[in-house]
Amino acid sequence: MSTCEYLCRHFSRMGARVKIQKPETRQTEKVRINISRDEWGEFFDVRCLDGVIPEVLDVRPARRHLVLMVRDGKAKNKFLLGHDERHWFASAVPGAAVRDVQTAMESLRPTEIGGGHAIRQGEWFFLPAPDVQEPRVIHRNEPLRRGAGSKPHLCDELMRYNGVTVMVSAGHPQGITEGEYNQLLERDPRASKLRWDRMTRDAEVYARGRVRHSDHKTIHLPIWHRVYLNRERFAAHASQIAFLD
Repeated sequence: MSTCEYLCRHFSRMGARVKIQKPETRQTEKVRINISRDEWGEFFDVRCLDGVIPEVLDVRPARRHLVLMVRDGKAKNKFLLGHDERHWFASAVPGAAVRDVQTAMESLRPTEIGGGHAIRQGEWFFLPAPDVQEPRVIHRNEPLRRGAGSKPHLCDELMRYNGVTVMVSAGHPQGITEGEYNQLLERDPRASKLRWDRMTRDAEVYARGRVRHSDHKTIHLPIWHRVYLNRERFAAHASQIAFLD
């Protein structure tokens, strides 16, 4: 059985289509996973370097999820692929202990939440914080972004404590400080022509009211909730996911 036939069989079990295509130009990652669209709808676009054979560790048809593993030397990079409310998604998952869909989902859950009851919308988790003190400034219709290029989740009300102001671009998705940004412009004035967003990194963030996103059902938070991002960023192979929410 070919790699394409092997993957198509497993992806079809969760109702998905997959296309195995040639690596992108200058692709250095063992595998590159994207969500693409054609006249029949969405499909998983998997591009592997020569000799790379992805392995399916677990498929849960009822959940419409599966776990894919790609060997990179001694590393075993794992991905959770599936359907989330309205669209297919792909996420790199951290942790050597991931062996199936359930442990993959647990590995993405923020450790700060513990056993608390949190509401999830996409990559964001919201944990009730009834005792938090309101600051003087509450932002209205404020976006939540995980980095440059991602579609924001819009919050009716949002407040931030602390954090570092950073400049974010496609080349610096985690952001650089304003001092680093100014140094960059001195070395390369052309960098000023890139699209930069001023954002706050590592802030303590709280949201209240509606949280909206085109790919997800709107949620309503009647009280302040502490906002946490999932743990995909801790996966060393997170860059192999081309699809941004």
